[in-house]
Amino acid sequence: PLTAIQSEYSIMERMFEKGVIPTCEELGIGFVPFSPLASSFLSGKISADMKYSGDDVRRVITRFDPANINANQPLLNLIKQFAEKKEATPAQVSLAWMLHKKDFVVPIPGSRKLERIEENLGAAEVNLTEGEFNQIEEELANIEIHGNRTDEDIAKLREL
Repeated sequence: PLTAIQSEYSIMERMFEKGVIPTCEELGIGFVPFSPLASSFLSGKISADMKYSGDDVRRVITRFDPANINANQPLLNLIKQFAEKKEATPAQVSLAWMLHKKDFVVPIPGSRKLERIEENLGAAEVNLTEGEFNQIEEELANIEIHGNRTDEDIAKLREL
């Protein structure tokens, strides 16, 4: 029996909402999103002048190209708007959105630092009302995301 599926999923990468997540719900299969903060893009701390080197996967993810960072600013503005309203961080709002979606969706944000782990855990305390959640969903429908998702670009990193 299949108990869970793991793949990239975030407020920035929602393609699995069309088929995979509804199928998981129908069949009682868990969905475990990796990179729920889009390689920290949704932390609100990324800027177009940042540079990545070495084995940092963000150096090949096209979302982190300066033009795409600027083009994705409407998404960051939306998240920051709710973060201010909820007295939370953009990362916490992004995770709270995901936790609000479905109870069988259990994100696994990566963390190398204790303060990131504590911040991520704080997302459980960010309660979005149904109205707030619906407002985010409506606004997301009108925001075009620029750049590829993580697993589309990892092959490029392996080639380097």
